[in-house]
Amino acid sequence: MIDSGMVSVIIPVWNVEQFLDACLESVALQTYNNIEVIMVDDGSTDRSTEICRSWEKKDGRFILIRKYNEGPSIARNVGLDNAKGDYIAFVDGDDIIHVEYIETLVGIVKRKKVYSISGVDYIRFGDFDIITTAHKWDMTEFHHYLPEDALRKLLYQNDFICSAPWGKLFSREVIEGIRFKEGIIYEDLEWMVRVLEKMPKSKRIGLCNAPLYYYRKRNGSLMETFSGHRLDVLDITRDIEDKAIASADLRLVKAARDRRLSANFDIYMQLWKYIRQSKSEKDDTDSCGYNNQLVSCWTQIKRLRMGSLINPNVRRKNKLGILLSFLGPTVCGWVGSRIISILKK
Repeated sequence: MIDSGMVSVIIPVWNVEQFLDACLESVALQTYNNIEVIMVDDGSTDRSTEICRSWEKKDGRFILIRKYNEGPSIARNVGLDNAKGDYIAFVDGDDIIHVEYIETLVGIVKRKKVYSISGVDYIRFGDFDIITTAHKWDMTEFHHYLPEDALRKLLYQNDFICSAPWGKLFSREVIEGIRFKEGIIYEDLEWMVRVLEKMPKSKRIGLCNAPLYYYRKRNGSLMETFSGHRLDVLDITRDIEDKAIASADLRLVKAARDRRLSANFDIYMQLWKYIRQSKSEKDDTDSCGYNNQLVSCWTQIKRLRMGSLINPNVRRKNKLGILLSFLGPTVCGWVGSRIISILKK
């Protein structure tokens, strides 16, 4: 492929020594060569720093930045502050990418000048799955969206557009000055919504269904275990709904309310299970405050469920949850938490 500008690949790194070498090798082997790889070591205490240094020595495109542990949001922001590329791509340190990943993303952006964000599909894999990063693939579907259409689809969670920054390529100008919010999880959702909100209406997002990003699903990872930080998504989706209402865009309001409903369902199920476990273990140190949050989630579910039930754009998963909620909070909590447990196995 003809060189179409430099791509800055930002990789936040924190204690992923078991997977990091495979990740960095998959980036080094890209068929698109004009890249800089910014490895932001977020205070790792394992061999991750050593692995990054090794790649920095043997490949001049790799750059190591070390910092104290402050979380992935700040690590990505440091990467953005140091990026020199015309385009920005994010890769997590425990994931891997197909050899044609960046070439494909750049190719989509270069199809037409109006494309400022491109994206591909992804495959989930476990720690012990074998992944081939040079397999042949076909692009059987291609979609392009206006920013406002992409935002609604992101909130409905029922199309190619997901909130993760990985799996996408961003032109520098479309994310200039937009940084990840610090000190929260679900920072991806909050950031991606702001990117789409501020994106010029003349620009487009181009996505294809080629599965070229490999997302590692790790047991015990931050997003696989419950903690109080998981409640951040309730504040984020509340703010999204508030901004949608202020915009007076009825279609966006409906999408925002469905995303808020989904967040409250998810947290309600997790809290219900966590509180039950705490009681069975006779540990009420944390569950007291969470009981109030459980009630708050249920209040939001009741407020929002009818609107999503009659909305044809809402995904089937949400509608099944709504129907389950009509059986009452106890049945909904018990059945829902069981389903979550089964899906995580």
